Amino acid sequence: MFINIRESVLHVTVLWLFALLLLLVPTQLMAKDSPCGDSLRYLNAQYDLDPVTKKAFDKVYAGLVDLPAGYSYNGSSKNPWKAAGSGKETHKMMVKMFETWCTALPAINGDSDNALDPILYFAWIYYQNSAGQDFVQGRDPSDPAKSLETGPKFLSKWSNEYLHFMNDKKSAKQVSEWVKDPRIEIDDYVKTQAKDYNSWNDFFARNLKVNKDGTYPSRPVTMPERNYVIVSPTDCIMNPLLQVLKLDGNYKHQYIENPLQLDTVLDVKNIPISVNDMLGSVPSDIKEKFVGGSGLTCVLMPNTYHHFHSPVDGTVIHAEVVKTGTPGTPGTFGYPDFPNWVPLDGNVGRPGTDFSQFQAFQRGVIIIKMEYKNLPNETPEKLVGYVASIPVGLDSVGSVVLNTCHSKQTDHENCFEVGEKVQKGKTKFGNFFFGGSLNILLFSKGMISPAVQTRMGNQIGVINIGTAPKSPWSLD
Repeated sequence: MFINIRESVLHVTVLWLFALLLLLVPTQLMAKDSPCGDSLRYLNAQYDLDPVTKKAFDKVYAGLVDLPAGYSYNGSSKNPWKAAGSGKETHKMMVKMFETWCTALPAINGDSDNALDPILYFAWIYYQNSAGQDFVQGRDPSDPAKSLETGPKFLSKWSNEYLHFMNDKKSAKQVSEWVKDPRIEIDDYVKTQAKDYNSWNDFFARNLKVNKDGTYPSRPVTMPERNYVIVSPTDCIMNPLLQVLKLDGNYKHQYIENPLQLDTVLDVKNIPISVNDMLGSVPSDIKEKFVGGSGLTCVLMPNTYHHFHSPVDGTVIHAEVVKTGTPGTPGTFGYPDFPNWVPLDGNVGRPGTDFSQFQAFQRGVIIIKMEYKNLPNETPEKLVGYVASIPVGLDSVGSVVLNTCHSKQTDHENCFEVGEKVQKGKTKFGNFFFGGSLNILLFSKGMISPAVQTRMGNQIGVINIGTAPKSPWSLD
């Protein structure tokens, strides 16, 4: 009897292994040639073998909502993920999308490109969909109090493979199209020929030409001798920071009725919760300096310079990269209202956008302490202010690299360290790699009003030309 039982167990085991092989073979065939094959195989295996993951896809599909007014694909405002028809097909659709996305290279036409298309397209899966947000951020949609690592682990694996591809020579295929576009202004940069770039990321993080004194001929600093003049940290769309999170048992969104009275709406147990979380491990006494302060957002577009510099003269007192996206913790996917971030009018990060979500994204945190003159005959003679520069990596790769002198990826010709003095527009704080990017600037109380102030002759915008090239995920 013992032998028969053992033979029976062996027989069942063989059948189970055979069934498992049948499940995995299509996955291997599908992903074998993809640079993101390991992550795709992982997602397939989780769906096939983990009942919780399978049920999660059913919940995600059931929670899909239609697109907001003005957004459409192929003439329909229906959420494109609803075309799947079921949780099972949603899983297949996701695998296929990420397989295609892994090697899709952005195209450009004038000042328009399609780099944000896949990010927005995937965002519809969690747009106003709590189950979708739970899945990508490591919670079980059936019981959000429990963790489910499938979503963030897949996205983390995929992002690493995607980053590897974007650092590979094969990713440089479209660089020639970008270089020849006059609005890239390639003559401003050190490398002016497409053949000089070894990968897409090499091009994306291209370096400006620099003078012997460390200044940049194509990006002159406005009135460098006047330390009260704040400059843009990089090429970007600049907007006031007008919306924050409040905490009264639950997170709530609330517009600031008067931007000049930030302390009336930012105060949460004496520290704004969005600032408190966003500033990482900055000492609490420094965080408190920003209570009642203000902020600006600097949103970088794919066709512009992707290094960021100090916006003021001062001394760096803190610098770190805050890592996120590990299984069970929020990561670089899951913004609940991405259309608010990428509106149809093109004003990315417009006033009213909720930036508090980005406290969960990979980001750098750099705090600059600065002194500036008080009014004549006023005491103290010099005032002290604090500026936080928070570079944020958005969806997909979300790579933030700080240019600290000990970093392996740093530009040692212009690196910085905590305790060193920095110069506005000159000291390079770091760079982004492909995946979207944003620089949030916070100012301690009383330093500035949250409005962009420019001077005659300085750029305030560019005239739009061209239409974004089509991608598999383009809106109408």
